[in-house]
Amino acid sequence: MKPTPLAIALATGLLLATVSAHAQSPRAPAAAPQTMQTPVLAMPYYTGEQALQGVYTHHLPPLAQAFVTDAEGLAATSERHCSGQASLAELRTAWQQALLRWQALSSPAVGPLVARRSQRQIDFWPTRPKLLQQALARAPQTLADMDRVGTPAKGFPALEQLLAQDAALTPAQCRFATLAAQAIAVEARELQTALDALARKDWSESPEDTGTAFAEWINQWLGGLERLRWAHIEKPLQSHRTAGRRGEVDFPRHTRETNLADWRAQWQSLRAQARLTPAQLAQPPQPGESLVPIEALLMGKGQLALAQRWAQALDAVNAGMDALKPQASARELLALTQRMKAVTVLYQNEVAAALDVPLGFSDADGD
Repeated sequence: MKPTPLAIALATGLLLATVSAHAQSPRAPAAAPQTMQTPVLAMPYYTGEQALQGVYTHHLPPLAQAFVTDAEGLAATSERHCSGQASLAELRTAWQQALLRWQALSSPAVGPLVARRSQRQIDFWPTRPKLLQQALARAPQTLADMDRVGTPAKGFPALEQLLAQDAALTPAQCRFATLAAQAIAVEARELQTALDALARKDWSESPEDTGTAFAEWINQWLGGLERLRWAHIEKPLQSHRTAGRRGEVDFPRHTRETNLADWRAQWQSLRAQARLTPAQLAQPPQPGESLVPIEALLMGKGQLALAQRWAQALDAVNAGMDALKPQASARELLALTQRMKAVTVLYQNEVAAALDVPLGFSDADGD
């Protein structure tokens, strides 16, 4: 979710007021919560600038590079398949590797991923089979031609639909699949370029930019969680039940194995930005030198009890995700989404307020 202008304005003022107050009256290091099982050093107070440096300088750049590498690998494997040098199974593997790299980078979508509407461009779901057939019939030959293909007929979902068949791709399908993969690689490189620029940004130079970007990150983290919980898991289950359908639920990906890998990739990225690792609990993230998870921000502001409940809620989701099997029942999946919902409620009711960020609503990057 992208914050509304009002939310951004409020967040900017509140964040700057917090940072200013800290500058005038340094906060004493927060004491470690007594109930933590792992010994915890005192957590420093982190400014908005340091939080954004953690996200944009230390967390996102390696994820962007990994996405570029595997997106280019997908395009190359498609070309090799079309020339008879790679099997369809190899092409499917390359597709899944690039998909998981994409989910790691885009969960949550912030900065250039929002500005470029990347999720719509390369991972619009649900795909439209009829539009895909129409696009194939038009036989695009260049990336410029692909610009005229609607987003529901290209990107990761459209490629997956082509790769779901048992036989090798036809020449027309091969050309389309290769162009679709190349378009994903182009978007990956554009995102890397934009994120590299933000990695060099001095956030202390523009308090307004800092307030806006911090509010966006906090809002979009919740948007990423809700996209996973609702759009990718719970909504397909409810739609299936309401319609009285039999057979497989219409999740975003074609197979249960791929869906589970996709969900885990999204969750792992969200968790990394939200929960301290055991190593970070023992040695707090250095301000401006590493990713500062939301839990650390709470502890640095003295919100120790809230930070502990936040960590417990995240750990409950993590345990549920780890226990899932590809053929998990609807009951098991809904139990997992209820754990995610508990995280959402805690975030909406207490965490965002503790971070001085109003939550807004936006349809940016919605499916």
